[in-house]
Amino acid sequence: MRRRRRGTAPAASRHTDVALGPILAPDGHTMTTTMKPVLRGAAETVVGGLMRERQRGAWRWPSRWPSRWAWAQLVVALLVTGVVAMLWLSRIQAGPLARLDGVVQDAQAQWRGRIAPGTTYPITLVRFDDVSAARFGGMTPGRPLLAEAIMRLQAAKPRLIAVDMLLLDPKPDSDRVLADAMRGGAPVLLPFALPPEQTASAPAASAPTGLLKQAFMRAEGTPRSALIPERADAPPEPLLSAATSLGHVQAARGVDGSLRHDLPALPLDGKVYPSLAVRIAGDAMRQPWSEATLRWSRDIRWGTLQVPLDLLSRQGVNYYGPAGTFPSVSMADLVDGKVTEDALRNRIVIIGVSALGAGDHFASPFDAGLPSVERLATVVDNLLTGRTLTRPPWAALAESGALLVLPLLCALLLARGSLWRGLPIVALLVGGGLYGAQWAFEEERLVLSLAYPLLAVTAASLAALTLRALAGQSRRREALRRLTASEARHALAAQGANDGLWDWDIPSDQLEVSARWLALMGDARAPDEQPAGVRRGFWRLGKRGAPVDTTRGIERFTRPLGEAAAGLLRADLDAHLQGRSFQFHHVLRFEQCGQARALLARGVAVRQNGKPVRMAGSLTDISEHERLQAQVAHEAMHDRLTGLPNRALFVELVAQRLANPTPGVPVAVALVGLDDFRAFKERHGLLAGDAVLVESARRLAGGTGRTARAGRVVARLGADQFGVLFEARIEAGALVDRVPEWALARIEEPFLFDTVDAGQGTGAHRLTACAGWAYTGQGNFSPDDLMAAAESALARARAAGTGHARLFDPAQQLVEQSRRRVKEDIARGLEAGEFQLHYQPLVKLSDRALLGFEALIRWQHPTRGTVMPGDFIPAAEESGQIVEIGRWTLIEAALQLRRWREIGFKGEIAVNVSGVQLARDEALLKDARETLKALGDVPPSQLRLEVKESMAMANPQRGAEVLQELARMGFKLSIDDFGTAYSSLAYLHRFPFDTLKIDRSFVMRLGVGRESREIVRTIVGLADALGKQTLAEGVEEEAQAGLLEELGVQVAQGWLFAKALPAEEAKRLIQTVPWKKPL
Repeated sequence: MRRRRRGTAPAASRHTDVALGPILAPDGHTMTTTMKPVLRGAAETVVGGLMRERQRGAWRWPSRWPSRWAWAQLVVALLVTGVVAMLWLSRIQAGPLARLDGVVQDAQAQWRGRIAPGTTYPITLVRFDDVSAARFGGMTPGRPLLAEAIMRLQAAKPRLIAVDMLLLDPKPDSDRVLADAMRGGAPVLLPFALPPEQTASAPAASAPTGLLKQAFMRAEGTPRSALIPERADAPPEPLLSAATSLGHVQAARGVDGSLRHDLPALPLDGKVYPSLAVRIAGDAMRQPWSEATLRWSRDIRWGTLQVPLDLLSRQGVNYYGPAGTFPSVSMADLVDGKVTEDALRNRIVIIGVSALGAGDHFASPFDAGLPSVERLATVVDNLLTGRTLTRPPWAALAESGALLVLPLLCALLLARGSLWRGLPIVALLVGGGLYGAQWAFEEERLVLSLAYPLLAVTAASLAALTLRALAGQSRRREALRRLTASEARHALAAQGANDGLWDWDIPSDQLEVSARWLALMGDARAPDEQPAGVRRGFWRLGKRGAPVDTTRGIERFTRPLGEAAAGLLRADLDAHLQGRSFQFHHVLRFEQCGQARALLARGVAVRQNGKPVRMAGSLTDISEHERLQAQVAHEAMHDRLTGLPNRALFVELVAQRLANPTPGVPVAVALVGLDDFRAFKERHGLLAGDAVLVESARRLAGGTGRTARAGRVVARLGADQFGVLFEARIEAGALVDRVPEWALARIEEPFLFDTVDAGQGTGAHRLTACAGWAYTGQGNFSPDDLMAAAESALARARAAGTGHARLFDPAQQLVEQSRRRVKEDIARGLEAGEFQLHYQPLVKLSDRALLGFEALIRWQHPTRGTVMPGDFIPAAEESGQIVEIGRWTLIEAALQLRRWREIGFKGEIAVNVSGVQLARDEALLKDARETLKALGDVPPSQLRLEVKESMAMANPQRGAEVLQELARMGFKLSIDDFGTAYSSLAYLHRFPFDTLKIDRSFVMRLGVGRESREIVRTIVGLADALGKQTLAEGVEEEAQAGLLEELGVQVAQGWLFAKALPAEEAKRLIQTVPWKKPL
């Protein structure tokens, strides 16, 4: 990786990281004991139950080893154990396998929960956070600002000060100032970097002379390190000399990007340098550096400070919680003197960067982006409190033992006996192992690899259960076969309520049938014709049986069938006898006494040595059932009144015609809609209306009951709409058959029917219709597209007046599709929460105080980015979705007022009300009442509703009533864009507005001539006379604001003060108000 320097670039980084998989164990974190009662209770329940069963004698250990299935379970368990053990041993080389241990360790930490830092040597963080970045600029503090912060800290007399920022590039002037501040009292520790070989960008170099005294004086054993540095990057003079101590801040990331280990010692050129965390902890305990001893792969001993190390001389990091676990102050507050000295006295103070997008952030079990300064504080507190995570020497032996023993034991327990006996023991073993590992993690801070033993136990148990299930299925299959062989005759020849029964002896080809079977097949016989030796109520048909006919055995089924139907019966029968079907199932269809009959023949063959020897079954009359099914199917696809195909069948027929068109002839659809048909039915009655529909269907279809004429298909698609599917033969650019005009002419012919019941008498009645049509030559249409095109053309025809026919315009389709897509996107956006409110300040011109905000909606589209209101509000108003958008806006603005109330905001938020909302007044009033509930204890006068002047005057009578009702609810009201539309002063006086909002067009032309000034002056005078407030929008220049103030305008908004801001930025603006005039 490239080298990063702090204090020189916005994206400065403190750590140089390298990807390094775990060598010995996953990283770890300590825990509380929240899970102990749960596991202890479960264990007591399982053990108690087993002991009680043992005392009653209901549970015994298997007296002998089970069958071959149990041996198969044991073999599978051995295979699973071997595979998982290989994965466990290979996790060092394979990153994804090593990641699994880290995931389990993180889960242990999350189960434990957050823990508080130590109190003996309390740590306080000084963060260069987002507020500081906004205040001082840049992504990291400059050295003059850092010097000022250190001087403030020195005055508070902390225990020591540590800087978690690399200061590598020399800046002579600011370095001297910073060095002087560092010498002001408390010890100040600085970091340096030890870039590894694969990330160093400069030639290898020895450590600077000033760093040599920072190395360990005593190091024992053979150096073993997870990272080999290439050089040292140290702060320049005079910072190097001014620092009390220095430590490296090098880190090695795991395969998942986390830092579960710290590197307390790294070798370079025969010297070993400590980490900054070690130096902070030792200096805080006032330990002499000369007493520090490093024992590679064992520990660091520095007076009373003991740091256990793993085989790669790493220290396990025990994370306490998410960002914010350690107490902290903002650098901006510190420099401004807002931090008391008591909050810092005798504390370890660590200065670092936590601003979003600046400094290093690392993944931890509790936080996806833990700032590096908080991670450093965590490592220091681990050292001071002795809460460092360690991997015991016996961990590998315990894990390998669990891998080998637990899967085999689980397979043994599940091999035989009932599952309710074996599964609790397996659960107890697994739960006990988990409990022990969690207890060691929480109480002793020992890290054990749980992932692979758990994986082995789970895989072995699942394999054992699967094989157990297969064995049970095999036994059940055998029992079923024996039961079927012993009771086949009674099971297959059970008497049905109204079925004919038959039993076929295959070797002798003799068929025994019941009387009902004979009746169904049209061969009723008298009881005296029953042959001897046959069951009562049965007849034998076959070689030696039938006294009436000579049809042999099973062939008796084919007697009423034709040759083709008989062939299908034999094919289904042969398929069952050959084992290709589970059950014989065939429907016999034939005519009997002039009526269609349908009989369902079912049966099952009994086999011996793989050959069918007997077959029995039933014969069911399903004639009525099939007739009803056909009727239901017909009614589902046809209109009951006219008998024509309905919309579903019509669309299917269109699809069939499109799939198989006549070459060179386009397929066309015409939709014919009766004009004013609802008024006709109200005037003449429902019976007259039905008569018109039936006669119209007859005329279009060419006769009663007909649905096609000359290749055309006619259908009824709606209450007053018909469809015609035809082939559009076009010559010289014109339709040859002119089907739409023909259909209109047929409808316009007089209708003769009796309407005496409606009080109209008998006579001729004339109706008109409109038609819209489209054909495939206009585009690559699907059935739905072709129907939609015809419907679009019909809508255009109806818009032109009665009796018109229109051809589909493809350009209009593009417009419709665009509108439909926008409508669908808006619906999806509302459901997905893609809409947001931005807030533009409303400023009092006299003293520039913040009075409130206007809420302006923004759409964060997933593909188009931020969509402004002008790009979707017109479409939403046209589709009516503006009502739902307006409802969401009102509720969101109310909730925002409640959130800002917590920071003392008492201003107002203005929300625009659409003309569509105002027209749908009942829905608007209902939404207003819901908004009152959302406001809670916030006064409704803090929410202002803005209505455009033109919308209020569209229906002034009803508009005044609705607005007065809103005013009675407590909302404030204002007229938006005042002066751009005609307003009656009489109605204006009746409207309960308290603010007139001057349109931006007048504000923009204030400096051009007197006309706009006089208009503004007139509006202000009118507002003063009515006792209203005036607000000017679109103020972008200071000169405009001054002139508006001179003209008497009280409030303004515009880019001069701020653009529309997201909620968080508006919240910060509430707390600062940068443009406010000083008192």
